[in-house]
Amino acid sequence: MEGRVALYDSSENKIGVTYVRRARQLVKQQRASWVDESQSAIRFAPGMENLDEPTASGASADDELLKLAKRRVYARFAYKLHCSIVLVLSCFLTVIYILTDPGGYFWPMWPMLAFGLSIVIHRVVYKVVSGHDMENKIAQEYELLKHRFK
Repeated sequence: MEGRVALYDSSENKIGVTYVRRARQLVKQQRASWVDESQSAIRFAPGMENLDEPTASGASADDELLKLAKRRVYARFAYKLHCSIVLVLSCFLTVIYILTDPGGYFWPMWPMLAFGLSIVIHRVVYKVVSGHDMENKIAQEYELLKHRFK
């Protein structure tokens, strides 16, 4: 059961399991406390068992998912904007090349390679941060938690 933490309600009844990361969040929000030193279980404070209740920060689970969805939409927009700017700049440099030295050394390839590298890095960072199919994973995890704690 490594990576998971048992959940107990305030009456010492086991109500499920969660991941260590979520357990740490619940303890940090003062909705639960560690049962023992091994940090293999947490106990909810009275009245804090329902995950749909507002958290200590005042946000519900739906609000947290909405924030994540907004961040992902903005990240996708930023990536598409980055690609568009790179395309426009590459075309602009190619036009300058054609107007100044057609048939000579194609110098715009070097800035274009740098632009391409920046797009690849942007995409890798986006994929690492968000995961390949994060929306589906978030929806599945959210539904699992909803059913487990109701």
